[in-house]
Order: sequence, then structure tokens, then C-alpha cells
Amino acid sequence: MKTILIYTYPPSARYNELFRSLVLEGRRRNWNCVFVEPHPDSDETTRMARLFALLKPAAFVSGFIKGAPIAIPDGIPSVWIDCDWAPHGAPFLRHDNAAFGVAAAKALLGSGTDFAAIGLHRHDWSSARIGAFARTIRAAGGHCRLIRLAARVDNQFDALEPLRETLKKLPRPVSVFAVTDQLAQVTMMAAASLGWKCPGDIRLVGVDDDEVICMGAPVALSSVRPDWAYGGRLAAEVLEMQMRGEKPKRTYVYGAAGVTRRASTREPYHRPKDARVERALAFIAAEYASPIAVPDVVAVMDCSRRLAELRFREETGLGIQETLEKARMDRALVLLRRRDADIAAIPSMCGFRTAGALRAAFRRHTGMSMTEWRANNLFV
Repeated sequence: MKTILIYTYPPSARYNELFRSLVLEGRRRNWNCVFVEPHPDSDETTRMARLFALLKPAAFVSGFIKGAPIAIPDGIPSVWIDCDWAPHGAPFLRHDNAAFGVAAAKALLGSGTDFAAIGLHRHDWSSARIGAFARTIRAAGGHCRLIRLAARVDNQFDALEPLRETLKKLPRPVSVFAVTDQLAQVTMMAAASLGWKCPGDIRLVGVDDDEVICMGAPVALSSVRPDWAYGGRLAAEVLEMQMRGEKPKRTYVYGAAGVTRRASTREPYHRPKDARVERALAFIAAEYASPIAVPDVVAVMDCSRRLAELRFREETGLGIQETLEKARMDRALVLLRRRDADIAAIPSMCGFRTAGALRAAFRRHTGMSMTEWRANNLFV
């Protein structure tokens, strides 16, 4: 069994997924992954030399270490994940920051023509995110303002007061992309202090899909979800390549797996002008988990099916069947996130007549199987 030495601070909730993926890949390859935490007050060069002599690792991973480099033995396979520095010729594994900006833009397009991207001054990764966001928005005909704040990465609450003044100059409603979840949370707080409503006056998307921050925000925050699972697999592949004697590229990237949509980007509710449509929507919201179908909704509207479909689409932009399926899918996604979910019971709990009907609807809505989606979206 080969030992892989992983040198990193205790990973945050969001980075746990990357290391979990790396460890699972390592287990498949018969690797023993040993985590070692930096000791800022110690002589790290001497300490690491002792660890290398004791553990005799076959490879080394440095994760999210900023600042001064550490020395490792020459020739040992290594990968440096989102680090400031790596030995000459050693491969970096980094976020595809531009991909995060593009994903955020696609999530917000269609919600008006006024947009803003909020980043941190003097950080290349931040500039790449807001730059890609702005280019995507402008290519689609929108107006995008770029805002760079002089706040520290580890204390973005420094930006609260400057953000208040900046937001005052923006039109309303406005759709905003913030380069981290914490910065999006601070932006939401600044907007609330001005009396702005989210998502009515400001719609927000962050990056990292950190459940603690996103669900702890005043309004649940939508966020770009990095492809942590792919990042972990890629790190393992790059290490194995070097252990086979192959020369790696200098830089590898992992991008966005998608956007987790929450209340901060939800379209505000507009009461239908047609009372029949309002009755239909209330009926669907109350009964979607039972095996109702389009004829049942039409009966509630008390008109012909043709007129019911016409009025329903005029008011909502969707057909009755599409709305029914969306309500059921929204509930299925919530249930599938739970680790203790009874998968066999989910179809009946969401109004699908069979497991096959749920599987087909799931692939239409997400482009993947439930197993694939669930692997990257468990949180309870």
C-alpha cells in the first residue's frame, strides 16, 4: 500500500468534497492517504523532513497553502491544489475561475438587463470571475458594472460599508454576482440595510455553494457549485501519472458543476390576473404529491381544457403539465439531498406514479441520472 501525504489546513465544508473524492480515488488505487496540518509556529522544513523520513510517502499533495513554500524531496510526485507556489515543474490544480463567472451569468440572464459583478481588489482569481461574468452578460445584450472592493479575503465583512454606498448607485432591480459566498452574504446584508428586498430588488449568486453560509444568509443564497468531485479525481490521476514516470502538465483546472438555486434568485411571486389560474396554482401547490393529472387541474379551473391551457400559459409561461412536473421535481431534489432518504419512497412522496416516471423526469430536468446528481449534492 502506497502512502500519500496530504499537507493542508483542516478543509472547510466546501473543500471537504474535493478531499473526499481524492481519498475515494486513493482507496480504489490501494493508497493510504495521511493528512498533516501545517504548524505555523514550528520549523516546517525540519518537521516535514522528519515526516518524509518516517512515512516514506510515494506522493505528496499540498492543499490551499498560501505564503511561504515548504521543501519536499526532489523527484517525489506531487500536486499543488490552489496554492501560491509549487516546485519547478510540479503541477498546479486550480479552479477554472472564468467558468464560475460564466455559470453565474447564465443563472441570472433573463432576469432583466441590469447586472453587477462584485469582486476583491488585487486578486487575479477574482478578476477572472467577474471578467468572464461581464463578458457573458454583455454578449447577451445586458449592462454590467464591475465593482472591486479593497477587502481581505479572510474578512470580507470589511466591505459592508463600502458596499452600502456602492449599491445606492445601482438601478433596481439588479442582478448581482459576488465572487464568494461570504461576499454575497455581505452584499445581501448591505442591501437589507438600505431597505432592499431580495430577490425583488436584488438577485444574488455567490461561489462555493457553502451550505453553512448559503443557508445561514437572511435569504437562502444561490451559488455556483465548483466541481469538487472532478477536482479530487483529477488530483489522483495527476499523481498516478507521475508515479508511472510520465511528465505532467504545469496546470490542471476543475470548473463548475452547476448552480444551486435558492431563494436569492427566485422570481418574485406575481398574483395571476385570472382567478382560474390562481386556483389552479394553489391546487397544484397543495396536491402535487398526490397522483393528480392535468384533467384534475382543468376541473378546478372550471373551463375547457383548451382555454385552461391557454390562460395558464399566458399567466405563468408554462403549461399545466410542466408546472406539475416542476413542483414534483423541486420536492424530489430536496429529498434526494438527504443522506437518510428512502429512495424507493421518493416517487410516491412527490406524486410520480412510478420510479421510471421520476427517472425520466429527472434526466429531462438535470441532464443526469439521480445517482450521478446525488453523488455531488448530499448535505444532510
